[in-house]
Amino acid sequence: MQWDNEFLIPLYNALLIPAAVFGIGLIVEWIGGLLTTFLGMLFGGKIAFFIRNRLTFIGTVHHELAHALFAWISGAKVTKVELFHVRGEQLGCVEFYPRGNTFTKAIQMMLASIAPVVCGAVSLCVLSWFWCYRCTLTWHYILTGYLMVSILFHMNMSSQDIKNAWKGMPLTMLICYIIFYVTKISFIG
Repeated sequence: MQWDNEFLIPLYNALLIPAAVFGIGLIVEWIGGLLTTFLGMLFGGKIAFFIRNRLTFIGTVHHELAHALFAWISGAKVTKVELFHVRGEQLGCVEFYPRGNTFTKAIQMMLASIAPVVCGAVSLCVLSWFWCYRCTLTWHYILTGYLMVSILFHMNMSSQDIKNAWKGMPLTMLICYIIFYVTKISFIG
């Protein structure tokens, strides 16, 4: 079997997209865990928890707005947005109802679920550029650093996000395959 034929290359690319999103999500979760452990060693567990989940509330707002934005853009009906409302482990929530046929519902579930990772990565890139090229005063660095850490702590996918993403994954990968096959765009080789 030839591994680089015209039908397999789009398949590799279609598999790469969800693997990259979930991979980034896992790496971010791991980094967040390391940072929380480090903060816990410095200040104790309660303060580390407070810093990660309360002091960085801007990250929660970013996370929930990302869900709402991607749900709305993809055509789902957003019915509730709580940007920062602490209930146990839950810091905020977005409720939406997918609309349309099975195809569009699957896309809406997938996009809304991966939104915090995608929007978080884009925001971190923009903030990194700002940090490198636009920060000139100490408070610029402090504010930008705070925003970066806040977004990093909250750009993961919850267990519900992962379940919802998997519901739309097969159809999304099929669409990606068709796009990569037709356009001949490839991220590998």
